Amino acid sequence: MTPNEKITIGGLPVGGSEPILSAATRWGDLLFLSGRAAVDTATMQVTSADFEEQTRFVLDSIVDVLREAGSGPEHVLRVVCYLVDRDDFAAWNRIYAEYFPAPRPARTTMVADFAVEGLLIEVEVTAGIPS
Repeated sequence: MTPNEKITIGGLPVGGSEPILSAATRWGDLLFLSGRAAVDTATMQVTSADFEEQTRFVLDSIVDVLREAGSGPEHVLRVVCYLVDRDDFAAWNRIYAEYFPAPRPARTTMVADFAVEGLLIEVEVTAGIPS
């Protein structure tokens, strides 16, 4: 790998078709993950109606992609989170603290709407890949 080579990691098929986006893209020692949501990509169905279950599904998926790329939650530099309901903010903080060890990454949390009915959270991260 050259320092300025873009490498894609995994693919996210939507509706069982050819992947339309990468699970992550690596550029040098940086890893940019696509936003992750609690959706079964084969059926496009939301995996749960429960906020905590969706959040853990999303964060477990993120950890899997990080590990596949040679990184991990301890190397996450930035987290961007989208919530449907601002009332889920306290639960998001609690679960987030379980997954990301101190010193914690920079973070932004916003309230938004999603194209897929029933989604409650989407998360994207940027991480470093240790030498």
